[in-house]
Amino acid sequence: MKTSLLGSINMLELADKLKIRILQASTSEVYGDPTVHPQPESYWGNVNPIGIRACYDEGKRASETLFFDYQPAARVHIAPVALRLRVNGRVAVDFA
Repeated sequence: MKTSLLGSINMLELADKLKIRILQASTSEVYGDPTVHPQPESYWGNVNPIGIRACYDEGKRASETLFFDYQPAARVHIAPVALRLRVNGRVAVDFA
């Protein structure tokens, strides 16, 4: 979790300093084992915060929150991208 957060903070500060847009990508995997298929954008997830993948999942989710919180405070233009697997097995990209 620390690596994800510190890396995000460093990159957000660099984007602010250089006045550049920054992309933050994640997959639906960080929202745990889904209880609905396919997952709509409104789906909050089914996450195990103490499971074997918890550090990765929670780190990515915290990083995502940090990006959205940082945008208005530092005037950094973020480009969040969520990669979603669809029923037909193809990956679709959702630009938030």
